[in-house]
Amino acid sequence: MRASIILFLIINANMMNIQWLTSLIVLSIVQIDLTYGESSNYSPRITSHPSNSEVHSRLLLVKGTCGSNGNGTIVISAHNNNFPNQSFLVRNGHFKALIHLSPGKNQIQLTFDNNSIDQWKSSWTVKYIPLLQNPPLHLCIIVGSDSPLTYDDTPDAKHPPNLETAIKKLRLTGYFWQAYTASQMYSNGFGHRSFRLDESWQADSLSSNDQSFRHTAIVHVVKTNYTIAEIRNPQRTKHNSDGKTKYSLWSIALEAIRPRFTAERNYVAALILDSHSENGRVTGNEALGGGGVNLEHSLGIFGSHTLFSWPTSFEEIIPSFMNTRPVDTNYLGIDGEGDTYWIAANVGIGAMLHEVGHAFGCPHQRSGVMMRDYIRLSRSFSVTEPPGPPALNGKECAWHRLDLLRFRAHPCFALPADSTVEKGGIPQIFGIDQGILVKSASALVVMEIFLEKNEFAKSWIEYVNQKWVHEVIISEEELRKHADGEGKIKINVIALNGQTASVDNVQTLIDGEEVPPLGKVWKTKKLEYYEGSPSTVLFHNESFTKLRIYSGRALDGIEFFTEEETLIFGERGGVPHDFILEDDEFITDFAVRSVAWVDALQIVTNQRRSQWFGTNDGGTPQLLSVPNNDHRICGIFGNIKQWVMQMGLMYCVRDNH
Repeated sequence: MRASIILFLIINANMMNIQWLTSLIVLSIVQIDLTYGESSNYSPRITSHPSNSEVHSRLLLVKGTCGSNGNGTIVISAHNNNFPNQSFLVRNGHFKALIHLSPGKNQIQLTFDNNSIDQWKSSWTVKYIPLLQNPPLHLCIIVGSDSPLTYDDTPDAKHPPNLETAIKKLRLTGYFWQAYTASQMYSNGFGHRSFRLDESWQADSLSSNDQSFRHTAIVHVVKTNYTIAEIRNPQRTKHNSDGKTKYSLWSIALEAIRPRFTAERNYVAALILDSHSENGRVTGNEALGGGGVNLEHSLGIFGSHTLFSWPTSFEEIIPSFMNTRPVDTNYLGIDGEGDTYWIAANVGIGAMLHEVGHAFGCPHQRSGVMMRDYIRLSRSFSVTEPPGPPALNGKECAWHRLDLLRFRAHPCFALPADSTVEKGGIPQIFGIDQGILVKSASALVVMEIFLEKNEFAKSWIEYVNQKWVHEVIISEEELRKHADGEGKIKINVIALNGQTASVDNVQTLIDGEEVPPLGKVWKTKKLEYYEGSPSTVLFHNESFTKLRIYSGRALDGIEFFTEEETLIFGERGGVPHDFILEDDEFITDFAVRSVAWVDALQIVTNQRRSQWFGTNDGGTPQLLSVPNNDHRICGIFGNIKQWVMQMGLMYCVRDNH
């Protein structure tokens, strides 16, 4: 354009004064430069992530601007055009987009089109490194033994409601969850971390325009031993107040997946394909999730009743979140607010993510995904939305900060740069003169603080933004200040190895009891769950000559021998085993394996460890010990039935003996 103007002026120079012509050419060049300079500000720019970031999710959710308050579209061109171009809306100069990445360095091209003659382009570089060393989230579809392999949809459905379509929808949704969670973790200061999906080299389905072979998420199809009639039995749904077999779909799903996923730890998101809506009731649907770092199978399950509204491919993402078509309840079931397609997509995709959150160990929270804020999930992917129900009032849906802190401690979310996580076991919580002492071999992540009967934490204290700490003392006064109310205070502590410890009433740990001549005596928390007859044994000194442990398939009892007396905790059942102590040897800890009762016991002294007495392959090892060297064991308490059901330690200041 600039060259054409100058050429025009030169050609017509004979009709113009040369001095005037020179001034005009200079002025034209300056004006054109100013115009092009202003236009260059319209080049799209990603603001959520710096260039050359290293990320770990195949789809990257980004935010950006186009340098104006205009509207239009942003076109994302993948590295070397190895994935079809994708378009996302621009509103008031802002955009949100999902970028498809290939392993390694990606040079991404962005084009802003505001429906004028010109387009503005820019490039952006990012490196995608899959973290194959982390345990994956498995995507799974569960079907009945006689399933027709279809799901509910209308007769005029865009896609056939069959198993192939369901696989495409669940695969895309899994990447949705991954990208969303990675964005939330990064924006909250936890780095580019998310869970990974179990992938293999196969025909990809994320784009409807390209089914090339790529590393893409596996969707396992698992057949149960139950018929669709048994799966759809109305008694099985948790929403049925008269249901005699509530939550049994969870058991059906767990039974089905166990033979398929046999690693030491398995995390599974399972869609029940044979959900069905009839007469206003959805059967064969269960929204449940549960799990933790100690369980072999962590599972989140959800029905297929909202699958009709989920996008099948990249090209349908924005249309799905803009689809105001009303749900035809003659054919389809809705969940809560899902009476239009785009709300049904939000609720279905978000509610299943909620169950995945449970599988990763998240409880319900005051807000966010682990409440019902997922009705606003699409706001994280699009800069606009249709008018909707009052539940849309508020900001974007978010993972609660406490969810993100749990993810920071979860092995599925680990980064290569993370410090080595000590095995360490479960954190310990003690009462001492100064208040509460928390000790953990693995660094502490967060302490949640509750008031009595609170479902959600009133407050919490984070330890991730400082040098990792392994020991914390907090006074009763400070705990009360955080709790901001009267009543019993509960704390829950999470360590970097994912292990947790909680105390329902910290006052019982802090108070202790005056016991002459020992002075103040504190108690640890009791392990495990089942009740029995209370039993307490006090030691006036720690000069034991030997211990006799009675055990079989569990711990039956412990007999303590001194020069003066013999004391028994529990029963003299099972087989007796003697543990002889040297003159300068004393007990420092008891290691315990327990699930529902005390399965096995190990004696720890200042010099050695004994063998395990009882069933040493059951339960997670926990340590019953004293706070530090200033204290000593001065007793054992617990509950006894056929064997030791519960067990805790009593301790006092060492100077008092």
